[in-house]
Amino acid sequence: MKRQLSKIILGTELLAALLVFGAVFIWAPVCKGLLTLANGNMAHMKCFYTGQASIVLALILLIAAIIAYFSKTDHNKVQWVIIAIGIILIANTFESMIGIGICKNTAMACNATAVWLRVSGVLALASGLADIFANNNKNDKSAL
Repeated sequence: MKRQLSKIILGTELLAALLVFGAVFIWAPVCKGLLTLANGNMAHMKCFYTGQASIVLALILLIAAIIAYFSKTDHNKVQWVIIAIGIILIANTFESMIGIGICKNTAMACNATAVWLRVSGVLALASGLADIFANNNKNDKSAL
């Protein structure tokens, strides 16, 4: 039963990574437009770099979930990595010290991408915490 619960939780982590890939590449792609800078050079908008960073985070999330799935030992350490990735995915959509942010214009397509990235981050965060709590309960029962 607990092994099946762990498989379901790891499946949701894989789903979170696939949602990021799908959002960035398929159903809510980030802006591909360029901005003209004051010196005449062209540069990508913030949402492009947010999408690129999110792809890297989703790839790490995918690899961590696969490692946790095939791990024979307690994989709480990997789950902490997955929780951190979920937090960074959410923070990446906000303009802050650790996040890149998206365009301020709400009519831009990158706002839809940001919603999908936040949902994926919450899903990774929640499933990581659920797996840690499920493993802690298993360890507590074995101590009795």
